Amino acid sequence: MSGLLTLMFLSSCQSPNTEDPVLKLFADFQPDSVFQPTYAKGFSIYYYDSLKLIYIADPWDETAPGKYILAGSGPCPKQFKSPDLDYLRYPVKNWSAFSSTQIEFANKIGVLNTLGSVAEPQYISNQYVHERLRKGKIKNIGMAYSPDIEVLLSSSPQFVFVAPFKDNKYTPLLDAGFLLIYDSSYLESSPLGRAEWLIFFSAFFDKEKVAIREFKNIERQYNSIAVKANAVNFKPDILTGHIYNDVWYMPAGDSYMAQLFEDAGADYRYKNRAGTGSIGLDFETVFNDFHSSDIWVLIVNHQGTFNKSDLLQMDERYAGFEAFKKDRILVSNSNYSGFFEKGIVEPDVILKDLAFYLHPNLFPDYEPVYFQWLKE
Repeated sequence: MSGLLTLMFLSSCQSPNTEDPVLKLFADFQPDSVFQPTYAKGFSIYYYDSLKLIYIADPWDETAPGKYILAGSGPCPKQFKSPDLDYLRYPVKNWSAFSSTQIEFANKIGVLNTLGSVAEPQYISNQYVHERLRKGKIKNIGMAYSPDIEVLLSSSPQFVFVAPFKDNKYTPLLDAGFLLIYDSSYLESSPLGRAEWLIFFSAFFDKEKVAIREFKNIERQYNSIAVKANAVNFKPDILTGHIYNDVWYMPAGDSYMAQLFEDAGADYRYKNRAGTGSIGLDFETVFNDFHSSDIWVLIVNHQGTFNKSDLLQMDERYAGFEAFKKDRILVSNSNYSGFFEKGIVEPDVILKDLAFYLHPNLFPDYEPVYFQWLKE
């Protein structure tokens, strides 16, 4: 890719009325290679000799400039020193994670030993992390929305991985001088898109080769399962979610869960409804459209074992669904299943779980990991 094309690509991500100072710094330089993700939409990596420029798109505004981070093993070259461009120097010996999914990314590429602090450890299941927390080798900085700045400062991380939100809650961290890395993986609308952020994550540790190898294996397994699941003649009708504060949130047709259902060989009635998020509905609408569904896929966060009685305690009207009457409810209790944690790097396993239950003849000897039939 020529320097001009690189400039054109990066410029396409900014407002036409904004002249990005970072683009000026690289206007005369041609990258040796470029990593463009296949499924993810939020990042790119540009390689210039011993340097790499990591681009993070603004997830809320396609016309905004986004964020750039330059990384290398030596001092930042003088021509790239700018208050508009953060520089990260390898090797990374200490960093902070504000999300449990970042723990799984780190574990996948073998850099968990460099983790120095975490937010909300109660949502982390990794035993290695908890052991180091007990020994004081990893510090607990509290809630991600309101971290203990003093504890984080004492940990001295080279950077902090955070999840971006529209109402930016990280001004105190920026004011304290921390380098923030915005991890938008949770906003990707496909399972492989979320998993591909492993490569983005790895770029900050100079571990892209490891991450690409791991992701290619995930991708190969996932696509192989999807091909088998979609070659079947019958696709069960799927219901998902549950009512919360009088609203039943159903995945829109371009969302993560809708993609997962399609790849698992299911028939999801809202698959043609536009959107990558959720559709808020009342109980009556969902019951009218899904009361006869073959299988109900349910993800809950419940202390201890979750059973049919617990489901009825949430709402007695659930008993009217055919899937409830016929004991065809698949449940993943994220309190211990790791669906929202380890699942980000195991979309192939999640998919195989669903395909196993939807089409048991395809994988007769398989032992599910994330899902099980809801019991009495």
